[in-house]
Amino acid sequence: MRRIRWIDGLRGIAIVLMVVFHFCFDLRYFGYVSWDVPNGSYWWPFRYLILTLFIFTMGMSLSLAHGKGIRWRKFGIRLGQLVLSAALITLVSLYMFPDTWIYFGILHYLALASVVGLIFVPVPLVAFGAGLVIFLLYGAGVIDQEWPFIYSEALTVDTEDLVPLFPWLAVTLLGVAAGAVATQIKLDQYLFWLPAWVEFSGRHGLIIYLVHQPIMFGGFYLVSSLL
Repeated sequence: MRRIRWIDGLRGIAIVLMVVFHFCFDLRYFGYVSWDVPNGSYWWPFRYLILTLFIFTMGMSLSLAHGKGIRWRKFGIRLGQLVLSAALITLVSLYMFPDTWIYFGILHYLALASVVGLIFVPVPLVAFGAGLVIFLLYGAGVIDQEWPFIYSEALTVDTEDLVPLFPWLAVTLLGVAAGAVATQIKLDQYLFWLPAWVEFSGRHGLIIYLVHQPIMFGGFYLVSSLL
C-alpha cells in the first residue's frame, strides 16, 4: 500500500509541534525560562492540539489501511511496536520519575485505541455515533478521565503523562469515521504542500517520538553541566 502524503503531513505537523512543546518544557526544567510548561493556561490547549492531531490521524489511518479488509500482519507489527515502545517508556519513567511514572501515556493509549478503533473500521457510521455519545457522556459528567484507573491503588493520577481513554477515545472513533469518508472523496487530489522534512517526520513518527526527548534532554544536561 502506497503512502498517503496528506496523512503523513498531518502526523508530521503533530510531531513538529510535539518537539517544540518538549523543547519548551526542557527550557523550563533547566531554568532557562520561567514558563509554566505544561501546566500554564496556554500550554494545556497546545498539548490538546498535539494529542488531537496524533489521535485523529491514527483513527483515519486505521480506516485507510484496513477499510477494504483488515491486514492482520501489518496491524500486528504496528501494534507490537507500540506495545514495546510503551513498555520502554514506562520502564524509563520508573527510573527517572519513580513518584510520577508513566503508566498510560500517549503510546499506551495509541496501542489500546488502535485495537478498539479496528473493531469499528467496518462500521464507520457506528464509529461516528459512538464518538459523539462518548463526548456527550463525558461532557455530562457520566464518564470521566479517571476510569478505569480509579479502580487500582497502584495507578495514581500523579503522572508525567496521562492520555485517558475518555474523552480521547471519541477522537479516535471520529477519526475512523473521517477516514472512511476520505476513501470515498479521494483527498489525494486536494493534497496540501508541506516541506519534505515534515512529511518525513510523519512517516517516522514513532522513532522520532522515542529519541527526540532523550537527545534534547541530554543536550540541555550537558550544556548546563558545562556552564
